[in-house]
Amino acid sequence: MARGKTQPLLQDRSGNESDQIEEPKDGNAQELTRTFNPRTQAWDIFRQQFWRLLFTAVLVALVIITLTIYDNRQAIAHKDKNAFNTITTILNLALGLNFLEAFKDMAKVLRWRVLANRKFTVRETDLILGGESLVKLSTLMRESMKKPLTCSLALNLLAQASVAIISLTYSMDNGVDSTTITTSSGMVSVPRVDCYYNDGNCTTAPDQPPEIAQNEAHAYGELTQGLEGCPYTTDEDIFSSSQDCQYFYSNNRQEFAYRFAEYNPRDRRRAYPYQTQRLIKTSPGQCYQYTPRDNDIYFTNSRDGPQSMVVHRFLDGTDEDLITVSRSKTAFDSTTYAYIGIQAPQNASAVACGPRCIWVYAIRFNGTVTHRGTDIFKCPITVSTVTNTADPAHFVPNNTARMAAASIALTGRYTNPIGDPMKHWQQYQLYPYGSHWETDTLTPQEVGSRMAEFAIGSLTGMANLNKHTTIPGTLPTLGFHLSVKWRYVVALMACITGVHCSLVGLIIFIARPVAIPGDSNLVTARLLQGMVSKLGEKGGLLKGKEIADAIQWEVLGSANGRGSVGYGVRDGKDGMVLEVGEGMVSRKELPGGRFPDGEYA
Repeated sequence: MARGKTQPLLQDRSGNESDQIEEPKDGNAQELTRTFNPRTQAWDIFRQQFWRLLFTAVLVALVIITLTIYDNRQAIAHKDKNAFNTITTILNLALGLNFLEAFKDMAKVLRWRVLANRKFTVRETDLILGGESLVKLSTLMRESMKKPLTCSLALNLLAQASVAIISLTYSMDNGVDSTTITTSSGMVSVPRVDCYYNDGNCTTAPDQPPEIAQNEAHAYGELTQGLEGCPYTTDEDIFSSSQDCQYFYSNNRQEFAYRFAEYNPRDRRRAYPYQTQRLIKTSPGQCYQYTPRDNDIYFTNSRDGPQSMVVHRFLDGTDEDLITVSRSKTAFDSTTYAYIGIQAPQNASAVACGPRCIWVYAIRFNGTVTHRGTDIFKCPITVSTVTNTADPAHFVPNNTARMAAASIALTGRYTNPIGDPMKHWQQYQLYPYGSHWETDTLTPQEVGSRMAEFAIGSLTGMANLNKHTTIPGTLPTLGFHLSVKWRYVVALMACITGVHCSLVGLIIFIARPVAIPGDSNLVTARLLQGMVSKLGEKGGLLKGKEIADAIQWEVLGSANGRGSVGYGVRDGKDGMVLEVGEGMVSRKELPGGRFPDGEYA
């Protein structure tokens, strides 16, 4: 083929140029006609929109299900947070895009109704036909005096805003305590519980004065009144309790428990512990109450000087027993707790009732306030071993357990009579009337309950205040928690679904009096053929506005830019014809204000 010579674009099989589609030889030209029936058209539109509406409902359901699943989770790990953000982003984008497509479908129907209602300039007609584009809608609003499709633009923007608002109905908040932790195996920080520590030193070590350990055991027990205790019936009640419970007591207050925790080494404030299933318990055994038979007072010489001692004699069964109390530790209407062992509690033998048990006494003195007599109580206080241990660092040794059992009576001060080189560790703690630890009106078992409660408080203080060590365990990591404003979520989802349902109904209603062509570009080109063909072969590279101006000013000859272009019906040689152009019969000019039923060429 020679350079510069144009080859014909359309030829018939014999090599002759052709500019028309050859009609079928069997004469089936009627295949290009279609029948317009408003009811059939409504059902076709409904079927097309039903699947989009169903997709909206599915997406709304998935959003609610996703929020429900994550809202029910107390703690959300970082990777799960990323998964949540990914899922919700995809769902919100899909919902927004689906909603956008629904409004595009409405614009594709609405444009024909608008063009069929009145006349527009060619430029306005071009923009209306592109009404599914928000950019073209905005241009139309700016350039047109008639402001068609205003409602479509407003609804579209409102719908997109409603989808965007979904993310404002929930928030992924940082966790603040043990209810929002995630766990994994790792190195954890746990309190050292092998002894009572002071300034980082184990107070029961051979080089440490034993007075320090006894004083700390008692001081920690005094903290019990500042701790929050929670009742329990079984251990499961303890394991399901909140972080706020610092110790636990049985319903009859005859058993007390402390639950050990493990901490993230980076959690300096110990704000989000992992609550383990390791427990230590204290309890009173069978307690006894005695009435003193008589009292003797005598003086003893110690290195601190003469001391006045009161001897209370009482019958323990058939045997006579006695308890000696320093007179400085007695007062009317008060209670004095006594540890009467010669050896320190951690080494006690004579007053030990087991490897982790100590006999503790309480003397309730008479007085004019309470109008009571003097009574003596004797209780065995037992500290259990730690349950569910997995590391040597979890064990509380027997000597520390005995120290806690006797803690309510300890002062850390020994008595040492002159001439006796061995320290005597009898100790007494006085609690005046009105104190929580005073025993007015209490039964023997209730007195034992006070002793056991003091012991668990001492162990709790030790676990909370002792130095920490690092061992393998269950590592808590602060996670996230989803906060959902459900009333807004439900209202917004109902609104989105309801608006889409209304949109489907609106599309069908709008389309009812007008024949709605397909949304193919070929269909639009066919309907514009009569108007655009007047440009002949010119304008192939012109922009839409330039073509509209050319048709408006040169072909239609409208001097003021006010055109007479519309979508309507005209009579053709093969029947009724749908077309966008000048001189079309508008919908309002047709009988009944609607396109006639029947066949269209």
